[in-house]
Formats: sequence, C-alpha cells, structure tokens
Amino acid sequence: MENFVNKYSLSKTLRFELIPQGKTKEYIDAKGLLKQDADRADSYQKVKKIIDAYHKYFIELAMDKVQLSKLEEFRKLYFAPAEKKKEEVFKKEFEKIQEDLRKEIVNGFKTGNAKEIFASLDKKELITELLNDWVEKQEDKEEVEKFKTFTTYFTGFHENRKNMYSDKAQSTAIAFRLIHENLPKFLDNSKGFEKVRAIPELHETCKTLYKEIEEYLNISSIDEVFELDYYNTVLTQKQIDVYNLIIGGRTPKENVKKVQGLNEYINLYNQKQQDKIPKLKVLYKQILSDRESVSFLAEKFENSQEVLSAINEYYHSNLISFPIEGKEETENILKRIQELLENLSSNNLAQIYIRNGKAITDISQALFSDFSIIKEALKFSFTKTLEMGKKGLSTKQEESIEKYLKQDYFSIAEIENAFWSYRNENETLKDLKQDEHKIADYFKNNFKNKVGKKEYDLVSNVVAKYSCVKGILETDYPENKKLNQEQNDIDNIKNFLDSLMEILHFVKPLMLPNDSTLEKDADFYNTIQPYYEQLQHLIPLYNKVRNFATQKAYNVEKIKLNFENSTLLEGWDVNKEEANTSILFRKGDLYFLGIMDKKYNKIFRDIPKAKTENTYSKINYKLLPGASKMLPKVFFSNKNIAYYNPSNEIINIRNHGTHTKGGSPQEGFKKLDFNLSHCRMMIDFFKDSIDKHPEWKLFGFNFSNTKTYDSIDGFYREVEAQGYNITYTEIDNDYINQLVSEGKLYLFQIYNKDFSEYSKGRPNMHTMYWKALFDKENLKDVIYKLNGQAEIFYRKKSIEEDKKIIHKAKETIDNKNPDASKKQSTFDYDLIKDKRFTVDKFQFHVPITLNFKSKGNEYINFDVLDFLKNNPNVNIIGLDRGERHLIYLTLINQKGEIREQFSLNDIINEHKGETHKTSYKNLLDKKEAERAAARENWGTIETIKELKEGYISQVVHKIATMMVEYNAIVVMEDLNMGFKRGRFKVEKQVYQKLEKMLIDKLNYLVFKDRADNELGGLYKALQLTSKFESFQKMGKQSGFLFYVPAWNTSKIDPTTGFVNLFNTKYESIEKTQNFFEKFDSIHFNSKENYFEFVFDYDNFTERAKGTKTKWTVCTHGERILTFRNPETNNLWDNKEINLTERFEDLLGKFNITYGNGTDIKTQIAAQDSKELLKGLLDLFKLTLQMRNSITNSEVDYLISPVKNSNGNFYDSRKADATLPKDADANGAYHIAKKGLMWLNQINEFEGENWKKLDFEKTNKAWLNFVQEIK
Repeated sequence: MENFVNKYSLSKTLRFELIPQGKTKEYIDAKGLLKQDADRADSYQKVKKIIDAYHKYFIELAMDKVQLSKLEEFRKLYFAPAEKKKEEVFKKEFEKIQEDLRKEIVNGFKTGNAKEIFASLDKKELITELLNDWVEKQEDKEEVEKFKTFTTYFTGFHENRKNMYSDKAQSTAIAFRLIHENLPKFLDNSKGFEKVRAIPELHETCKTLYKEIEEYLNISSIDEVFELDYYNTVLTQKQIDVYNLIIGGRTPKENVKKVQGLNEYINLYNQKQQDKIPKLKVLYKQILSDRESVSFLAEKFENSQEVLSAINEYYHSNLISFPIEGKEETENILKRIQELLENLSSNNLAQIYIRNGKAITDISQALFSDFSIIKEALKFSFTKTLEMGKKGLSTKQEESIEKYLKQDYFSIAEIENAFWSYRNENETLKDLKQDEHKIADYFKNNFKNKVGKKEYDLVSNVVAKYSCVKGILETDYPENKKLNQEQNDIDNIKNFLDSLMEILHFVKPLMLPNDSTLEKDADFYNTIQPYYEQLQHLIPLYNKVRNFATQKAYNVEKIKLNFENSTLLEGWDVNKEEANTSILFRKGDLYFLGIMDKKYNKIFRDIPKAKTENTYSKINYKLLPGASKMLPKVFFSNKNIAYYNPSNEIINIRNHGTHTKGGSPQEGFKKLDFNLSHCRMMIDFFKDSIDKHPEWKLFGFNFSNTKTYDSIDGFYREVEAQGYNITYTEIDNDYINQLVSEGKLYLFQIYNKDFSEYSKGRPNMHTMYWKALFDKENLKDVIYKLNGQAEIFYRKKSIEEDKKIIHKAKETIDNKNPDASKKQSTFDYDLIKDKRFTVDKFQFHVPITLNFKSKGNEYINFDVLDFLKNNPNVNIIGLDRGERHLIYLTLINQKGEIREQFSLNDIINEHKGETHKTSYKNLLDKKEAERAAARENWGTIETIKELKEGYISQVVHKIATMMVEYNAIVVMEDLNMGFKRGRFKVEKQVYQKLEKMLIDKLNYLVFKDRADNELGGLYKALQLTSKFESFQKMGKQSGFLFYVPAWNTSKIDPTTGFVNLFNTKYESIEKTQNFFEKFDSIHFNSKENYFEFVFDYDNFTERAKGTKTKWTVCTHGERILTFRNPETNNLWDNKEINLTERFEDLLGKFNITYGNGTDIKTQIAAQDSKELLKGLLDLFKLTLQMRNSITNSEVDYLISPVKNSNGNFYDSRKADATLPKDADANGAYHIAKKGLMWLNQINEFEGENWKKLDFEKTNKAWLNFVQEIK
C-alpha cells in the first residue's frame, strides 16, 4: 500500500488546555478581560434577535416585488384528476413545478432593491453598515456597535440563516413555506370559496366584511382575494396577516374593533344547514414571524420557574383555551379532536388517509393481533384488479403491486374495502359486516389509555395527570429548590407531558403534509389541521423540559476569549504578530502561548539578546500564502515596481494575461491567448524578484528548471509548498517573566496529559502532530503545517466545592473493567469525579494542515481499483453487526477461505508482555440497563457516548491494523440500502459512527508504534479512504472501504447458498392446500429418518428466477421454537423440538401414511383440517428456520435444512475453522463474500474508465455467485 501515501491534504483542529503562568490569571481578572467577553457572549444573543428582525424586514422588501409566473401550471397539476395523480410522470411534473416556483421565490432575493442587501446578509457589512443604518433604538445600536470588529462571531449564525433562503425543498426555507405549505392552502381556499359564492346570503356577507377592513385592502371586492393571481400579494407577512384577517376575523382589543371573518359567517350558516360548507384555512406566517406562536418556548430553560411557566402557558393557551380566529371564546382542542375522531365514520372516508409504514402495522396489530393483515388485504384487493395470465402474475405486475404497497398513504375507505374483498381469504376477517368501519372505529374505540385494570380516554387521562402537577404549575416555585432534583415533581411532569404525547401520536397517522395533492375531505382536514399544529408544539417543549430535567451536575458551555483584539490568533506570521497579539514559545519539551496586552503589542520588536542558556525559544513563523495573488500584488505594486523593475515586455504579458490559461487581463486590456514562452518569461521574472525580496529569499527556494513548467499554476504550487518556514529566537527567561509580572504578556502553557512529568506510555495523536509542527525532520520537507484561525475559550467551573464527589486517597476502589487482572486499586491522592469541571479552564483550539505539500485528488477510489485489479495478495475483511455480538469480523482470501474470524465483543490488547481484556459488550449492556431505568423516570442519564466511542475507537484501530497487515479491503453493510432489521446489539447510529470514524482514521492513518519514516509512521501516513463529504454522496466505495446490500447475508447456508424464499404465513385452508400441492414431492426418507420436501422455487415465487431453483429441504435435526407461554403470563419462551418427531406426531394424528416413502403431498392437499394444515405449515416454517437462539442463554446456532455436496447439513455447532462458527460469524462471512463478488468484477473489468464499473447489487447476482462458487 506504499502508493497510498501523501495522496491529499486535509485539516485537523488540535485541542489543548492552557495553564496560566505567573500573574497571567491575576491580570486577566484585574483588567476584566473575562467579563468583557462574557458580556459580549450575552450581547451576541441580543444581536441575533436584532439580525432576525432585519431578516424579517428584508423578506418583506424582497417578497413585495415577486410575481410568480407558473401559478396556473401549479394549479392545474394540484387539481388534476385522481387517476392522473397515480401516474409515474405526475410526481415528477409536480416536483418540477414546485422547484421552478421555489427558484422564482429565491430569485426575488437577488433582484431589485433586495439584491444589494442579500449580497451582504452573511457578510461583515451586515453588522458594520446595514444594521447601523436600520436600527432605531439607541440601546440596540449600542449592542450592534460591540461587534463592529468582532463580526466573525456570527459566522455560524449566518450559515444557519442561509437555510431560509434556500431553493431546496426543506421546511426551514421561505420558498418551501410559500410554495409547499401556503400555496396549497390558498388553492384549497379558492376552491372552497366557490361554494360561498354560490350561496347568495353567504356571499352577501363579503360586502360587509369588505367595508369593515377596506383600509387594509388594495382590491375592489373580497372575491379578488380568491383569484389565483392574488397569491402574489400574500408572499409578505403583512399581506398574510390581511388574508388571515379575511378568513379568521379579529377579536376586539383596545382601540381595535371586532371583525367577523369568513369562517365565522360560514360557521353561522352551517348551524342552520344540513349540507355544511368547509371552513377556510388561514395561511402560515412567514419564516421567523411564525416564532411568535411559540413565544412560551425559550431557546434554553435557565431555571425551574421558566420550565413550569412554559408548560402551564402551553397547556392553557395552546390546548384547553385555544383562541378561535375572530372570536372572543376559546376552544379545548383536545376535546374537539376527540369529537372529530368519534365521528370519523360520518366523513368522506375515501378522502381521509392513513400514513403508510409503522402506522399501518400498529393499527393492524391493535385490531387483529397481526401486524400484516392490512397490508395483505390491500395486496389481495389490488391484485384482483390485475388481469392474470396463465403463468400467473408477470414481473411488471409484481412490480406494480410492490409499488402500490409502498405508496405514502392509503384512504380509510380503500383499506376497509380491501378488508371486505379479503374476508373469505383470511379467517380473521370472516365475520366482517359490509357496513363495518374497522379503521374509522379504531380511532373512536382506541382513543384510550389503560392504567392497571382501568381504562381512561386519552383526554380524561390528560386531565387526571394535570391534576397532579396543577399545584406546582400555578404557583411560584420555591427559589431554594431545584426542579431537576425533585424526582416526584419530575415524574409528575413527565407523566403529564407523556399523556399529551399519546394524543399527538394517536392522531399523527391521519395527518397529511401541506403540499399533498390527494383529494382531501376539506371539512375534516381544515378543522383538525390547526389543532394538530398546536399539538406539534409539544415536541420541542417536551425535549427542552426533558433536557432541563436530565441535565448533568456540570456545565460544558464556554465563552470565546478575544483579549480585546478582534484578530486574535488569526495568523502566526512574524509580520502579523503585533496585529494578532499572539506568539508561540518553546522551552525544552514544553510549549507556551503568549498573548500580548493590546497596549503592549510591540514588546517583541527589539528583543534583548539572550545572555543565559535559561531561555524561551520564540517561534518565528513565516508563510507565503496564495502565491497566485501575492506575487503579482507585491512585485507590480506602485510602491515596489521600481525596485523589482519588470521589463516592458513583462508588463505587457501581465496586462494581456498571456502567461495564464484562464486568468484575467488587467483592467482596460483584452485577454489574449496563452503563450508558453510568455508564461516561462513571467516565471523567470518571479524567480528573480523572490531572490530580491528581503524575507522571501530566506525560504531557500529550490525551484524546478523553468523549461519544465507547462503552466504558471505549477510554479505557484511550488512557491506555496516551499514558502513556509519556522525559525527560533532565544529570549532570556527573566525577560519573559518580567513581561508577565508587569501584565504586558499573558503567558499560558499549552498542556495535555502527555506534557505532565508523570506521563507514561505513548503520547496521543494530537501531541504527536503538535510536536511534529516544530520538528526539524518535518521542516526539511513539510508534512505538518501550523494554520491561523486558532481560538481560546474559557469554561468556568460548574461543580462547587460542596458538590464535589471525592474518593479519598488510600481507600480501595473497584476497577471499572471487571475483566482486569487487578480487581481493586488504591491511590496516594484523592480521586475527584468530573474533576475537570471543578476548576476554571482555558482551552486552546488550533488548526493544522496534514500533508501540506500534497495537491492530489481527495477522491482515491479509482487509484484503489487500479491497485486491486488482478492483485492476488488482496484479502477481504467482512464486518457485521450481530444479535449476540457487537461487531463480528471475518477475514477471507480470494478463494473464499476463512483466514480469521472473531467477535469484537471483547477488545484484547498486549502491553509490556501482559494481555489486557475489556468486555465492552458487558460494559455496554450494564450501562444501557442503567440508562433505560433513568430514561423511564427522567433521571440523569449517565453518558454512554464516551464508552461507545472508546469501544469504536478500539475496533477501528483493530480493523486498520488488519487492513495493512493483510493487504485487505473492508466490506460493510450499506446503510443507504435499507438497514438490516433484527435485535442487533449495535444500533444504526453507532454503526454509522463506526463507519465515519473508520473513514476518518483511514483518511490519515498513523500507527504510534511505527518509526516516523516507516510506512504508516508519522511522516508516511497512509490514506486509504477518500475525503468524507456525506454518506449520501459516498456511494458504494470510499477508497478501500466497500458498502454492500445486506440482503441474505446472515440467514444463508454457507456450504450451499440456500436461502428461504418461501411465504409460510398461514392465511386459509385453501391457500395452504395449494401451497403443499406445488411441491414436486413430500416423502419420508426412512434410511435417514427425516422428511424430504422436494421443490422448484419457480412454482412458488419469482424471487429465485435466474438462480438455482431446485432444492430438497429435510427435517434433519432440532429447531428452537419461540412462543408465548400461557404458563408464564404469555411471556416469550423457547423450547427445542425434534422436527421429524413433530411431523410424525401430526401426520399420525390425521392418519396420513408416510412410512413407505411414497409421496404424501396428495394426501396432505386433500385434508381440510385447519389444525393439520396450519400445523404442517408452521413445522415447515420451523424447518426453514436456520438461526436458532434461546433468549438470555449462550444457545445460538445456525443449521441448514439442505444437504451439501459432502452429504452433510451445515451446523455451526460442529463447524471447524474453515466455516462460520456461529450465526453472527455467518453474517460477517457473507458480507465478506459480497466483497469478493465485487472484487471479481473489478478483476474482470475491461478498459481503464472506472466510471463505467457498476457493482452488481441484485439479489439474483448474489445468489448465483454464492451458489455457483461452491
């Protein structure tokens, strides 16, 4: 792998502690430097609100001028016939018109008066110019003024606010709000208003309304508001308010009269009519303006009273006393939701929908104790609409069924009609009545909660839970108490919020996205939607209350320090030291950061010559950055041009840009074609000028011969690669100490544990990188470069003296690792829990560049493919999450032979001749159990993050070491292709963290135990993955890492490739009879003493098409049956059964003769006993069950029902080292095998254009490979 060194450069931020030296901290306190930056941190929060107010002003300015040109096209698609909406092309057309309209919105920010402002919204000019002119209040002006030289504070905030102006379909964007959310509401209202217009007495009220609000309108009648073009008017918040006034009216306030809106008139009309007219919808407020509706929600709760006040305000103002637009009375929206659900069946159920996915399966389970009934009924009903050929369903028809079942929503009527169609096929539905509304009634009958033996409807449950917290919510909380330390109060609050959350989750399956084009029951959705929106505010409230309740005893928040200098640490160059007031020192093996007091920034201009050997080495940093700009800027400047004296020919070359291929000419000159001789003349001029430059000539450049350059860019790269240097100036120790004692220099030791005099073992990577920056070996040919933009932070202690948890010196303490040989330890000093939070801390974050000189491609995939092709030395590592193992690893060669296989439950390290084992699985299980208990009652959840990251770090190190040792690629499960389902020990987030940490590690792989210049050492780091952007962009490969679909990698016979493709779910007698009739034969093999099921998969499914289809499944061995045990209160239980004996018992009970070995499938198919047929089907399903486990035991094995070519049935309990030794090992083995399949593709690929390589990902290709490779 030696070719994978110095492939590309990347940045890394090193983190250290800073320890104040001498009187540094004393002077910092005396001069109020910490207070200044703490105040600035508070002001930052205030100025963010001012900036948001300016954004709102800008949005109004920009949107006021926008005219959307494709509204009619959108309207036609939105109201297209239902059948058209089912067509494949419709979705694409609709998404395209949404995209076009979003772009028109965003274009409004870049045109007219908005254009100039928009260009500065995320720049320093927003603070220095725009806000200064716009802000009116003096106190606001003063807050903004504090940041005129500290504009970088808002870099992150500006990035966040950029999302508002995106043209992407994201919910935080203005364009999304206007096109995806408000425009559909507007169109629905326009359609609804046609009914108002058709009723004279109702339409007449529009004239009254018009007169009452005429001052706000720029139209001649209310009717115009519902014309399509009027939507261009309601893009601003001001006009959205007017529109909503027309719809909802206004309640009387001081100096403001009541206005009856259209909805109030509609409501009055509906009270007298049988045929009711749907109410109209108010539009959402503009982005940022919508925050007023959640004013109760603080950005972060600071104290107990804030928490309680927010909960109380939300419950009363948003839920039980919700103000109705235009009315003085309020509504209890919880009760209104309950009423709507009780009367659900009276609505148009063909236009009320259930969200596909978990909602469907949960409802199915609740109704039928079977999660699959609804989907099976829908599949059956849809299949009946297809014209089936003689050979059954075609592949195209199968695809159409699959597509149908994956649609986002099903109407309630559609599901209920499917039940009726399916009733004769499934015994669960046999008693169904035609007018029965199973789904609608579910929302009526299941709107309840069971507590013990009693049932409460969900609203009554909320009221009951509220009564337990009413006392603390409606009175001031005692100042001497902390809510998060009062477990009883926390429990009651959690129970109350959980009761509200139950209603939210219960209603959620019925809700549609705002831009849904489905034909909706307007009356139902227009009524429930605003209620549901209020319920949704519960989610952020719940999260913030929980965070407050579970907060740690310590606080990780820190403030950035500036030392009165807005450019502090911006760069290290000697010429910038006085401006940036920052200097680095070295003293022996220790390093120091010096910050000059702003008034004394010239103290190192004339440094006294060192008189002693007791010195600090001042680090002099020189950098020639951006050569393509810097060289012309310096050599052709008016100030310097006479000194560098370019010839007229050189000046002419520069004016016309003939020395560059794509550069620009000077102002007033025309760009002429690139001329290689001109390019080389310019390079020679630059070389001569560098030799004249008083500082740059000291870099000692060693340039290539000018004749070797084909472009000016190659020369610039050489300048930048060599234009970096570090030298030292010795300064007497006493001189530095004097500056510190006089308060002219703030001196800090740069520290981590590796700089402690007690440090043992190898230093961490941050220390190694930091020391390399100043190492002579590095500076000979720079690999590690120090960068500017460093930062200092201050974190105040958050654990006071009386709250410290101390384990006293000399007292024994148990080792956290139960596997450690030493079970207990004693220390000569006190151990303090979370010690780092018991003292104030200064922190230093400093960025560096790794592989500074490399200008290579960050995308190394094609280089890797070149390396792998026809390389017999390459091996394959397969990684898999297990059900019994955190991660399982299997290493195979290109013959598919296992070289190593082992679990990563335990991490084993060798140190000083001793073996150290850590059972991370046991540690994580214990921590998870503690966290689960804490989560139940909102107790403080002890962090598991560090434990998981420590584990993953160890796993990553193990994998990286094996990759290099065995010349191996690594193959993992592709998270983007549908994550494998199961009871896995490692959840998706942790597995993805493993992927990310592995990529990061392999981006720049250094082994601490290797010599610096050895492959994989500090100066020869391996780069085995491409630079990470995102999992979505990564595709199926990142360097030596490959991501394969996990389909059929664990429950597969490693000796035959057999997989279970049967559908063995019992549905009806007739279907089960047909199932057994399809076998070629079913007979008893008396010699082997088991039953044999001979079949061709083609008779059962198309899933095996194009692969091996003819198999014989045998009832060899035992299986573990998992079942609900009535003797243990229906808890899950396991027992091992002998398959053949069970088959014999069942067949014998029904007098089916099998002993003579004849085919018994006809006898079976002739039976009409559910007990027999379901029993046989269940036993056959058990026969196919390869993985067999007993809960909470070591029993977990894989056994195949198919005999292999050696005449054996694979059984992991009997497997030797050449086969997977347990079920989880089988998964890792076959993931490695999928990698081998891809490696074969790489070897067979013809040509050199790797872009044309498309890795085989189909199930068919996988089965063929794994079945034919035997």
